[in-house]
Formats: sequence, C-alpha cells, structure tokens
Amino acid sequence: MTDKVKKPYKSNKSTKHKEEPAATLTEEITAVLEEIKEEPVKEKKKGEIVTIVDDTHVTIGERQYLLVKNHREAFDAERLGERFSDVLSRYDYIVGDWGYDQLRLKGFFNESNRKASPEQRIDTLEDYLYEYCNFGCAYFVIERVGGKREKPQPRRKKTNKKPVNQTQAHTEEKRVPVTNKPKPVIKNRKENETKKPVIGKKDNGASQGRSFTIRQREE
Repeated sequence: MTDKVKKPYKSNKSTKHKEEPAATLTEEITAVLEEIKEEPVKEKKKGEIVTIVDDTHVTIGERQYLLVKNHREAFDAERLGERFSDVLSRYDYIVGDWGYDQLRLKGFFNESNRKASPEQRIDTLEDYLYEYCNFGCAYFVIERVGGKREKPQPRRKKTNKKPVNQTQAHTEEKRVPVTNKPKPVIKNRKENETKKPVIGKKDNGASQGRSFTIRQREE
C-alpha cells in the first residue's frame, strides 16, 4: 500500500490582508478626485469697477476719467476693469489697444511734465502706436480729471541726529577768539657775520705806531 502524501495546507488569509491596503488607497484617491470635481470654479476678481457716467466720462473705482479718444469703438468698460492695476493710477493718461482679442494698457504723463522721460509723455502717442501696436488697431485714450494723481510714497532715509548738548559745545568752542601769535623774527646771516670779532689777526697800524726802547746793561 502506498501512503498518501499530504500536501501542506495554505490559507488565503495572508493574501487578503495584502490586497486590503491597495484597495483602500485607490478608494481614497477616487474620493479626493470626486471632491475636486464637485468644488465650484472660483471666478476671477476684477481689478477695479468701471462705471460709465455719460458718453465721455467714466469712473474707475473712485477716480474720474475723461474719454478723449475712442478709435473704432475700442473702449470696453468691463475689460478695462479686469486689466486695470493700481500702478496706472499715477499717470495722467491711460491708453488701451487691442491685439488678438487682448486688451493692453499703457500709462502716459502729461506733455508738460518735464521730469518724465520723452517716451512716457502723451505727445509721443503716435510713435507708441506705430512701434508697439498692430497696424490699424482699435485703441482708446482716457485722461485723469477731478483729482490728483496717486504718487508712490518715497522711502524715508535714516538720519543720524546728533544730541543737542554736543552741537552747543561745538558752537561755544568756535566762539572763543583766536589770539594772534607773534611772528618769529628771522635775522640776516650777513649782519651777524659782520658783527663777530676777528680772532687771530693783529692790527698792523697799531703795531707800526708803537716804539720799543732797549736798555743796555750797565757794566
């Protein structure tokens, strides 16, 4: 008789445990994707609210503008509000030109503003349209009226202030009268040389005038 060989028993519990984490991960991913789809798309906020007062006057926020030029009906209040930024509020004029269904805004200063560079003044508008805009494009020009332009605040420089006592001490020192010092007298060298006596030389005149007597010895 042949003995039956018993095969080892394998349980499926381990395989089930291995498959469970993968299943939970895919479920979490699908749940996150569904939440993203359900979220509403946020609308883009406009830069400023543009209000048309009449045919020639508009307001951008609280700023008043005059529509000076509207070539080929280029002015669009809604698109102007979307494209407007606070940087443009410092200019006297704003020019908007269309190209490929996109509105581009450019700021210009008044022609009397000599501090601005020539290409930033409104009298160079024709050059700007010729160089940077499409030929025959639609454009509009609005001018700032009824208020001052918003200028950027300059940065304050730090100044090293000296104490009051120190400045007073400096002024008191300066008020003291300066005494005039006597100038040193420089003697002439030749005068000193003439006054010096001559040493080692005898006066010939005096020696010639003197006489000597020789006494003889008595015998």
